[in-house]
Amino acid sequence: MKKKKTANQAQILSPENYIRQKSKNLPLSKCYITPDWEEHKMAQLIITRQHVTGNVTACFYLVDLGCMGVKDTMYKFNIPLEEFEEHLAFQKEKGAQLTEAPYELVHNIIYASIEYAEEFGFKPHKDFSSITAHFLEEDTDDIPLIEIVCGGKDGKPLYVNTGFDSPARTKQILAQLEKTAGEGNYHYILPSDGDEGDFEEEEEEEESEEEKEMDEMMATLGQLEKDEQKKLFLDLVVKGESDTMSEYDAKRVIALVKILSSDMVSDEVIEAQLELLEKKMEHRFVGDDELPNSLFTEVQHTDGEIVAGLFTNAIHSVTNNDHPKKTITAFRKETGDVPVSDFLELFYLEHKKSKKFEQKLEEVAQKHPHYFLIQAYYTSMLLNKETNVIKEKLEELLFNEKQPITRFEADIFFVMYTIHMTIDKDVDLSFILTFEEYITQLDAISDEAFFKIATMIHIAKLTKIMQHFEQTGEF
Repeated sequence: MKKKKTANQAQILSPENYIRQKSKNLPLSKCYITPDWEEHKMAQLIITRQHVTGNVTACFYLVDLGCMGVKDTMYKFNIPLEEFEEHLAFQKEKGAQLTEAPYELVHNIIYASIEYAEEFGFKPHKDFSSITAHFLEEDTDDIPLIEIVCGGKDGKPLYVNTGFDSPARTKQILAQLEKTAGEGNYHYILPSDGDEGDFEEEEEEEESEEEKEMDEMMATLGQLEKDEQKKLFLDLVVKGESDTMSEYDAKRVIALVKILSSDMVSDEVIEAQLELLEKKMEHRFVGDDELPNSLFTEVQHTDGEIVAGLFTNAIHSVTNNDHPKKTITAFRKETGDVPVSDFLELFYLEHKKSKKFEQKLEEVAQKHPHYFLIQAYYTSMLLNKETNVIKEKLEELLFNEKQPITRFEADIFFVMYTIHMTIDKDVDLSFILTFEEYITQLDAISDEAFFKIATMIHIAKLTKIMQHFEQTGEF
């Protein structure tokens, strides 16, 4: 029988819910800002509120005034003032100069950046909308209005890739600006091929020859009548089934799949589904060396770089067959009998295609019923379920995971999810396009994983288009 909650137990709130529901009851304390924010169009902001105990809750905001709005946000809940001051000192050591600022200025910068970003279709970071926005005062006339200049020097949007956006994410952002601001009506700054931190501003995106060729092909095929596009697509697919398709024809199929699928599903439908998918997939993703995280659950170690380094060495030795047992043993010696040590042995058996893999997977799945990565493997590979059930189970697994997910785990998880999503007969074209939009915006996965996922999505879109033409009698 379940125990009844006492009155005091029922009132306990998680840090997130406290910020959402009660943080405005705390008096505002000091706020901080990077002093060069106007020049660089990028501001690190901190707002603090003080508890009756003297502790503080602080919310952090990385604000891009060039075009992106609130790019990142986090919080530290109910920590001693000394701990917060140590954090400020640490930031200063790393080169982040922060000066005190009035709350009204910080408030105006945040909301001005969001309003400007919305003009170009960019939304605030998901943790802002769900958590740290509730830490701010209400945006009413009670807050004095301060004029904040957004965009580049000429008022046009300016995108700055500070080195953290993946190539796929960068391309998606620039495509969004091309669509909303228009050709030639925006600027961007990307990391150059030179020293880290050296940037070059370009008026137009530097595309590879392959990308330029695809863009030209899309433009050419886009000028055809819809019936002509369909006929060419069907001719090429039929030709490809009966004969070896040339590289040129394969590229034409890729371009036509993009054109036809976008014609079959409206932007409004994708936007509505994307909002739901983002909520369903909402999670915090971190680097492998940022502790704590779900990958290194139960690892009692204070240095994330050491643990992540040993783990990377073990993965590298397995994939390259370079004394894998030795590096796995070294990892276990450093970390102990923890879930990730068992995962490495499982990963080794999978890579060598050992007959012991399934037996080992059953064993460690029972041993670690709440370990994210092993349960993702178990759900995907061993559960004798229909594909749509596996897809739903994977969604549930991500939703229920309480710790941040590392990029290593994200690569595996989203490749697995895509496999089951693309072969699920109940998934329609609109969801495939929505997931494609979601994964393009996701910074948490590697370029290698993104390429695998993009390839599977292309095949799934092609299949759905063919099914549509079969149902309509056009094929």
